[in-house]
Amino acid sequence: MSLIKNFQEFGNQLTELEVECFHKLLSFQNLQPNLTISSLSETLNVSTTTIFRMVKKLNYKTFMDFRYDLLYHRRDQYELTSKCENTCDSIEKEIKDTMSMLRHLDISQAIDDIVHAKSVLICSSGMNKYVAKILAVKLSLFGIRTIYPDDSWFLYLEANNLTTQDFVIVISRGGETKDIIDVMKIAKMNGCKMLLISEQIHSSMSKLSDYTMNVSVSKDEGYDIDSRLHMHLAIEYLLRELVNQHLYSKKYL
Repeated sequence: MSLIKNFQEFGNQLTELEVECFHKLLSFQNLQPNLTISSLSETLNVSTTTIFRMVKKLNYKTFMDFRYDLLYHRRDQYELTSKCENTCDSIEKEIKDTMSMLRHLDISQAIDDIVHAKSVLICSSGMNKYVAKILAVKLSLFGIRTIYPDDSWFLYLEANNLTTQDFVIVISRGGETKDIIDVMKIAKMNGCKMLLISEQIHSSMSKLSDYTMNVSVSKDEGYDIDSRLHMHLAIEYLLRELVNQHLYSKKYL
């Protein structure tokens, strides 16, 4: 299996730092065959432990296996979008699909639950962490106590402290990330309401969620170059609806 395919399958387990390291590796040219964990960590300015954990999370048994794919097969099975397809037309269609889904959505009760929650825990993994961080900052600016642990273990610990007064927002493309599902199950047992933002209508996460916001399915193009545009549109819709519904609330005066 190529490095890219491993990232597609197991990349959602990586931390934000590990994802950043991975993308830097893809841009490197003329890598030396005698590459070591030490030299790699020095080049990336991270610890050898970070490199080792990234390699293990990407399902490589040894660093040598990882190095082989990095040196010789990192671009293997990279599928480019057909050049015959107009990029703007493709993006426009996907945006229209997402806007159509959001237009027929009623999340007024979810927003009310968010506003009156004691705290809001945001769950994500992989590239979705960038979207989650933006959402966390924006909700905090609204005066909503927001919890956003970057590490999956801390996310698990925070979930154990949730009560019926808390709310959970989950951002996931496929809705099947095991670590996040485990967190959702804990939150469910603690009586939390949950909102899922996802591309998949039917998933393990959707079954656990009280509210769901679905967006258009983005194409898988080999490298994980998807900017999570539709996730960004979803959180923008959520934030604007929050303002529209509670603009004159005493909470924001």
